[in-house]
Amino acid sequence: MKQPPNRFGHFADVSIDYEFLRFSGGVLDSKVEVVGLGNVSDVDVGDRITRHIPLIRRAAFLTKAKYRGMPAVLKYSWTPVDRLPEGAVYKVLESQNVSCLPNIYSSGILVKDVFGYRLEYLLMEDCGETIESRFSKISGPWVLPNLIKSACADISDAITKTTECLVEAASAGVLHRDISAGNITICKGQIRVIDWGYAKLTQPDSPKIQTIANEWGFDLGDVTKNENIQDGMTGTPLFMGIRVLFGHPTRSLLDDIESLFYVAMYALSHLLLGPSASPAFNVHENKTSAYVKLGSVTSRVSYLECFGVKVCSDDVKAQLDLLYQLLFCRDNQFIGGKLTEGKAEARVVDTTIMRKIIGSDLADQIYGSQVDNDMPVGNAPPKRKTRAAKTRKPAPKKPKLAPKKPKPADTNNNQDYTVPQLRPRPGRSTK
Repeated sequence: MKQPPNRFGHFADVSIDYEFLRFSGGVLDSKVEVVGLGNVSDVDVGDRITRHIPLIRRAAFLTKAKYRGMPAVLKYSWTPVDRLPEGAVYKVLESQNVSCLPNIYSSGILVKDVFGYRLEYLLMEDCGETIESRFSKISGPWVLPNLIKSACADISDAITKTTECLVEAASAGVLHRDISAGNITICKGQIRVIDWGYAKLTQPDSPKIQTIANEWGFDLGDVTKNENIQDGMTGTPLFMGIRVLFGHPTRSLLDDIESLFYVAMYALSHLLLGPSASPAFNVHENKTSAYVKLGSVTSRVSYLECFGVKVCSDDVKAQLDLLYQLLFCRDNQFIGGKLTEGKAEARVVDTTIMRKIIGSDLADQIYGSQVDNDMPVGNAPPKRKTRAAKTRKPAPKKPKLAPKKPKPADTNNNQDYTVPQLRPRPGRSTK
């Protein structure tokens, strides 16, 4: 069923019979009009996709659509003018050939500024089914073995491909900041990472990013400053990392990967009792949730059970163990408690573990063929620092001790030992 024409009356002329939407113009002068007979590039809009819309900050509305005969999604977003446009984020990511992104057919700004908000649109491919939807359908204690096998294969692929996407994005100067079970999708066997509306730019000095900022008409300095302020409060609480839940004011690549870790746990918990059986997915106050998650990952042996995961293939278990080591261990020691301390990121990217997750080719491309295992959590690999070899001073020689004199021979060894005579006390008899 099509949307009624009055749904678009606040920014398009709907005086004619409603059939198709036609977008035209550039990024900053985008226009949309309603046409009765559409051509191949016009958008046939269908039903609205129901989703939660917050009362503050961003408000996004999604509808099903068809574009050039293919399923598509049309997204309208009201965003503050001093925040990052989602369309600009996709431009940055596309310029660096980041994988697992949806195909963006068209994007632009329809309304530049109304009471401090802009209206932007995105026309993208239909990205299929979310992890949330996929696993909620098979939740229960009696999941058939073939469904379990298929579900584990989906999660295994999601872990690998999403990690690749996040690493590539961080290298391009973008952090997602809202990885959740609703923002990772499966489309015809392919993983897509969507909803980059809460992303932030970490390399504002990049010429490519500055060019895109000019194209989209926003002040890169102000937007970067405002996005940094939002670091401690951005994301979906159910999947936020421990540091983020504690409100630490800086975000890193590992915070996004930690959210992916919780997405995998959340999905796999559906294969038996569901997320409701795990305390980690049933606490809504941020710091309490952080402490519950911290307690759940304390044991390397039983962390799966703490998240309600009872069914898991060996391949997925191996991947989760690697994520666990990357996120919560350093030098094979548990460092979860440090995630609650201070303002700086206590973790580093262990390139040895990362190579096992994303493969050597991509790891060498991002981090280089480095010998050092630990890399600072950043967006691009820093130059290796060569350390001067330390010379050890020779230990001082111990002084030679004089030989000990032999003990004199005991001449009484062969003599009989005589008991000494006791003297009687005065006034007493010895009888």
